[in-house]
Parts: sequence; structure tokens; C-alpha cells
Amino acid sequence: MYVIDLLLEEAKGQRASIFAVATMGGIANALLLVGANVLAGSPEQADLRALFLFGLTMALYVLGARATYHRTTSLVEAVLHRVRTRIVEKIERTELEGLERVGTAEIFDRVTENMSVVSEQGWVLGSFLQALFVLVFGLVYIAWISLPAFALIALMLVFGFFIVQYRFEEVVDVLRQMGQLRLELFDMVMDLLKGFKEAKFSRRRGREIHDDIVGMAESLRIGAVRTAEGLSGVLVMPNCVLYILLGAVIFTMPRYVDVDAETMASLVTCTAFVWGPFTSVAGGLNAVFRSSVAFEQIRTLEGKLDEAVERAAVQKTEDPWNGRIGTLSTRDIVYEYPTGNGDRSFRVGPLSLDIEPGEVVFLVGGNGSGKSTLLKVLTGLYPRSGGELRVGGVLVQPENVAAYREMISAIYSDFHLFSKLYGMLDAEPEAVRALLAQMGLEGKTSFEAQQFTRRTLSTGQRRRLYTIMTLLEDRPVYVFDEWAADQDPGFRRYFYEELVPALKGRGKTVIAVTHDDRYFHCADRVIKLSYGKVQATPRMDAP
Repeated sequence: MYVIDLLLEEAKGQRASIFAVATMGGIANALLLVGANVLAGSPEQADLRALFLFGLTMALYVLGARATYHRTTSLVEAVLHRVRTRIVEKIERTELEGLERVGTAEIFDRVTENMSVVSEQGWVLGSFLQALFVLVFGLVYIAWISLPAFALIALMLVFGFFIVQYRFEEVVDVLRQMGQLRLELFDMVMDLLKGFKEAKFSRRRGREIHDDIVGMAESLRIGAVRTAEGLSGVLVMPNCVLYILLGAVIFTMPRYVDVDAETMASLVTCTAFVWGPFTSVAGGLNAVFRSSVAFEQIRTLEGKLDEAVERAAVQKTEDPWNGRIGTLSTRDIVYEYPTGNGDRSFRVGPLSLDIEPGEVVFLVGGNGSGKSTLLKVLTGLYPRSGGELRVGGVLVQPENVAAYREMISAIYSDFHLFSKLYGMLDAEPEAVRALLAQMGLEGKTSFEAQQFTRRTLSTGQRRRLYTIMTLLEDRPVYVFDEWAADQDPGFRRYFYEELVPALKGRGKTVIAVTHDDRYFHCADRVIKLSYGKVQATPRMDAP
């Protein structure tokens, strides 16, 4: 089964030790059965020596069982740690376009829900493995007592296995469907949370959103019930099989096989003995089923991330610019949004322009004109579909795009404010506090232990807080996407008439998306976009 195969694949050097301790526990358990049968048939042999051997064997079983549980659980957690690390590394190597194609819902669900399922079932998998070895060695002992009895029991177990396999496929299909439903439910809940304010202005809208979420939750409930029903058959089946086995041993074998009373008693004892491990194996199938589907979905996610990483190509650390910006030039640059079926939809370009170091350029245009998309192409977040992007005459390509992005500080409209100053953990606290005062945030938050004490601020305040981080980076190019849209008039004026000129005065290149036509005079150039096409407009004079 998938999770067992995966653990064996990931275990590598640990496989031998796990099998060794599981084998020790299985043999010890079988020896306990042999000893019990021998002593039951010959009570006079039950002396202190036999008691000592019995106790020693039991101790070996306990040690083997505990070691199996411990090593299996440790293996599961080690595998999960490696998988988490791999996923994080792949996300870090993926470009924005590839990450958007995968979707945050699937990543979040697989890294949290699916890995929790596997982690919670780790000790059950250890119990499953231990019981499996006990069952195997118990059957070996039965074969030693009576080959016909072993053949009968093995036949019944094979029959039971095929029943379990049939039920397994049914349960797995339902679990896969539930995994997809969880993603849809996650998207719906996020939709509600992000649009909470809008939902409050329409009871009908709120009720329809509520009904959709409840409907999806009901589908998950039905799936959980179907899974439980499928697993109930698996859990009941072992008892049915073993009752049939006992009946076959007691009522059928004496008619066709010459078996003495002592052997018959031993067979009944052995059949009852394998009852426990067989039931544990069947019960452990629940963990195997759920873990198998969870790991399968995690591997599917890894496959999608692998494709995204391949499209991103190999990024090298070469920096042909040595951190110094030159003229940013585009020649017939084009970007087309990919669709799910591989086609392309909205298109930006072709466009050609030159932006000189220290120049201030404003991008304007209506909603959907391609301003934010153009920013992502110019900053190397989106791979261009055609044309050339050069900086100082050097072509920006996968081998050096990381170095190119290191020269840019960007604040997009959907920016994220990290909990710490990652990338600048050595920032001087005094410099940060001075910028807090400059941005009007003194008293609203403070800077301690390389992080801001409060981030639950208004959108405009958080944007100014993020601006502090970009100013500390002190990079050659600054990109602002609708920076002033959520600022009060005072800070809107500060942005255009103080911050932008200050950056220009320090030789920084500034590219800003804006709708504030009253401040167009603050730019060296204004470039207007319409349906992905670009036209330059002359600089406006100051009022």
C-alpha cells in the first residue's frame, strides 16, 4: 500500500533496524505461543527454568514491540520533516506565476491537514507493523503443527485480503474526493473572511455565502460517513474470517484430515492466538488508508511544485551588475496570462521603453489595463512571453534574474508584512525608530527584538510600515503599486512631494502606479496603459 511503500522508500538505512526489532517481537511472540502449548501439554515441565525462559521471551517481545513503535513513529516524523523541508525549498525556488498556478489552498491543506493525518497515525502504523510480524510468525508455527490447517487458514486470509483490497479502493476514492472538497471549503471560507465587510451590507449575499459553505460542509460530512461505513466492513471482517476459521478447524478438518486431540487443541489455541494480531492488522488498515491518501496528495502537490520549479529554470547566483543599476530597457516585451488549459488570455504588450537611473516614472490607466502585470514583468516576478528586458545592456534571464531582483524594492497593492525584518535582521534599531517617526507610526507600534510589536494597523499604516523596510534596504530601484490609494491627504502629499523627490535626489529609480493626476507633475514621465498597450504622455507642469 502507498504509505508502506513510501516509508520503505524514505527509510533507506533504517529499514534493516526496523525489520530487525519487528522480527524479534514477532519471533518472541511465536515462542510464547510454543511455550504455552508445550507447557499445557506437559505440566511437569513447568519448572523455574521454564518460567525464566518464558519471562525472558516475554521481555524480548516487550522490547521488540516498544522498539518497533518508537522507530516507526520516529521514521514517520523524519519523513514528514523531509517532505516539509522539500516543499518549502521548492516553494522558494518557484516563480510567482507557478505558485499562483498551484494555489495557496492546496499548499496550506497538504502541509497542515494531510501531514497531521499521517503524524497522528504514526503510532498506529507501528502497531500495524508489529502485529503483521506477530501474525506471520504465528502462521509459521501453525504450519509446523499442521500443513493442512495452515493451507486452510492461509486460503481464508487471502480471501480476506481481496475483500479488504476491494473495500480499500472504495474508501480511497471517497478520501480523495474529500481532499478536493476540503480545498473548495478552504477557498469558500477565505472568500467569506476576505469579503466579510461586503457581506455585512447584504443579508442576501451573506445568506447565499453561508448556504454554499454549509452545503460544502454537508458534502464533507457525507464523505466522512461513507468512509466510516467502508472502514466498518474492514473492521468487522477479521472477526467473521476468524469465526469461520475456528468453525473450519473444529468441524471440517476432523472429517478430512487425521488429527489427534492434542494437535486439534493446539490448532484451536493457535487460531485464537492469531486472532489478536489479525484484528490489529485489520484495525490498522484505517490508518494505512488515510495515510496513503494523505501522502498521495502530498506527492501530487510536490509534483506540481516540481513542474513549477522546472519552468522557473535553474537560477544562478551570478550578478553581472554588481548591485549597480543601469538603463532599464524593454524591446517588444510581451506577457500573456496562462489559462488552465494551456492557452493564453489577457496580453500586455508588445511595448518598448527606456527608464534611466534616477528617473521617476508614473504608470496610469484604468482598472484591468495591465499596470500591475507590467510591474511584475518589469521586476522579474513574471517571465516575459516575448521580447527583451535589459539592464545596463545586460539581458535579464533566468540565470541572473535573482540578482536583478536584488536591486529592486517593491510594494505591491497586495503586499505582505512579515512578523520580522527578514533579510535585515541586523538593522539598527535607532534607524528603524527614526523611520517610524518619519512615517507617523511612533506610538502606534514600536521596534523590539528585530520585529514590530504591533502589525494590526490600518492598511495605510501597514503600507507605511512596509515602506520602512524598503527604505532600510536602500536599493537602486523603488516600485510602488497604488501606494497612496489608502493614505490620508497628508501622507498622500508626503509621498509625492517629499518621499519620491527624496528618492530621486539619492539617484534612485522610481516606478509608481497611480491615479492621482494632481501629482503627475512629480514624475519625469507618465506612461498610460490601455488594454495592455502602452503610450507615453508628456510630463505635466506643476499647478
